[in-house]
Amino acid sequence: MKEQAAKKAEQLTDQLRETAEHAAQLVKDTTPGPVLDKAAQAAAQVRETTTRAGHLASEKAPGPLVDQAGRAAAAARANRTALLTFGAVVVVFALIRRSRDRRH
Repeated sequence: MKEQAAKKAEQLTDQLRETAEHAAQLVKDTTPGPVLDKAAQAAAQVRETTTRAGHLASEKAPGPLVDQAGRAAAAARANRTALLTFGAVVVVFALIRRSRDRRH
Protein backbone atom coordinates (compact mmCIF):
# COMPACT_ATOMS: atom_id res chain seq x y z
CA MET A 1 0.00 0.00 0.00
CA LYS A 2 2.77 2.44 0.96
CA GLU A 3 4.68 1.54 -2.19
CA GLN A 4 1.66 2.30 -4.38
CA ALA A 5 1.12 5.62 -2.60
CA ALA A 6 4.78 6.51 -3.08
CA LYS A 7 4.61 5.70 -6.79
CA LYS A 8 1.42 7.73 -7.20
CA ALA A 9 2.97 10.65 -5.33
CA GLU A 10 6.04 10.46 -7.55
CA GLN A 11 3.87 10.44 -10.69
CA LEU A 12 1.85 13.41 -9.45
CA THR A 13 5.04 15.28 -8.55
CA ASP A 14 6.47 14.66 -12.02
CA GLN A 15 3.21 15.77 -13.63
CA LEU A 16 3.10 18.91 -11.47
CA ARG A 17 6.72 19.70 -12.30
CA GLU A 18 6.05 19.33 -16.04
CA THR A 19 2.95 21.51 -15.80
CA ALA A 20 4.85 24.12 -13.80
CA GLU A 21 7.69 24.16 -16.33
CA HIS A 22 5.20 24.52 -19.18
CA ALA A 23 3.38 27.34 -17.37
CA ALA A 24 6.68 29.07 -16.63
CA GLN A 25 7.64 28.92 -20.29
CA LEU A 26 4.25 30.31 -21.33
CA VAL A 27 4.54 33.16 -18.85
CA LYS A 28 8.08 33.85 -20.01
CA ASP A 29 7.03 33.86 -23.67
CA THR A 30 4.06 36.18 -23.16
CA THR A 31 5.50 38.59 -20.59
CA PRO A 32 7.15 41.76 -21.90
CA GLY A 33 10.90 42.07 -21.37
CA PRO A 34 10.75 45.03 -18.96
CA VAL A 35 8.38 43.10 -16.69
CA LEU A 36 10.72 40.11 -16.67
CA ASP A 37 13.64 42.43 -15.88
CA LYS A 38 11.76 43.99 -12.96
CA ALA A 39 10.80 40.55 -11.69
CA ALA A 40 14.43 39.42 -11.87
CA GLN A 41 15.54 42.54 -9.98
CA ALA A 42 12.87 42.00 -7.35
CA ALA A 43 13.89 38.35 -7.00
CA ALA A 44 17.53 39.35 -6.54
CA GLN A 45 16.55 41.89 -3.90
CA VAL A 46 14.41 39.31 -2.10
CA ARG A 47 17.31 36.83 -2.14
CA GLU A 48 19.69 39.42 -0.68
CA THR A 49 17.22 40.49 2.00
CA THR A 50 16.43 36.87 2.84
CA THR A 51 20.11 36.06 3.13
CA ARG A 52 20.68 38.97 5.51
CA ALA A 53 17.62 38.06 7.57
CA GLY A 54 18.75 34.44 7.65
CA HIS A 55 22.16 35.38 8.98
CA LEU A 56 20.61 37.57 11.68
CA ALA A 57 18.12 34.88 12.63
CA SER A 58 20.73 32.13 12.76
CA GLU A 59 22.85 34.22 15.11
CA LYS A 60 19.99 34.73 17.55
CA ALA A 61 17.88 31.58 17.13
CA PRO A 62 18.26 28.36 19.14
CA GLY A 63 19.86 25.36 17.41
CA PRO A 64 16.74 23.24 16.74
CA LEU A 65 14.99 26.17 15.11
CA VAL A 66 17.96 26.78 12.83
CA ASP A 67 17.94 23.10 11.84
CA GLN A 68 14.22 23.23 11.00
CA ALA A 69 14.69 26.39 8.96
CA GLY A 70 17.51 24.70 7.06
CA ARG A 71 15.24 21.79 6.18
CA ALA A 72 12.52 24.20 5.01
CA ALA A 73 15.02 26.06 2.85
CA ALA A 74 16.23 22.80 1.33
CA ALA A 75 12.63 21.85 0.49
CA ALA A 76 12.10 25.25 -1.15
CA ARG A 77 15.27 24.82 -3.21
CA ALA A 78 14.15 21.34 -4.27
CA ASN A 79 10.85 22.78 -5.53
CA ARG A 80 12.27 25.98 -6.99
CA THR A 81 10.58 25.63 -10.39
CA ALA A 82 7.15 25.27 -8.86
CA LEU A 83 7.74 28.22 -6.54
CA LEU A 84 9.06 30.43 -9.33
CA THR A 85 6.19 29.45 -11.59
CA PHE A 86 3.69 30.26 -8.88
CA GLY A 87 5.35 33.64 -8.33
CA ALA A 88 5.35 34.40 -12.05
CA VAL A 89 1.68 33.47 -12.35
CA VAL A 90 0.83 35.76 -9.44
CA VAL A 91 2.75 38.65 -11.04
CA VAL A 92 1.08 38.14 -14.41
CA PHE A 93 -2.33 37.85 -12.76
CA ALA A 94 -1.70 41.11 -10.86
CA LEU A 95 -0.60 42.87 -14.04
CA ILE A 96 -3.67 41.66 -15.92
CA ARG A 97 -5.99 42.81 -13.13
CA ARG A 98 -4.23 46.14 -12.97
CA SER A 99 -4.57 46.71 -16.70
CA ARG A 100 -8.26 45.72 -16.61
CA ASP A 101 -8.89 48.06 -13.67
CA ARG A 102 -7.39 50.97 -15.59
CA ARG A 103 -9.63 50.33 -18.61
CA HIS A 104 -12.84 50.52 -16.58
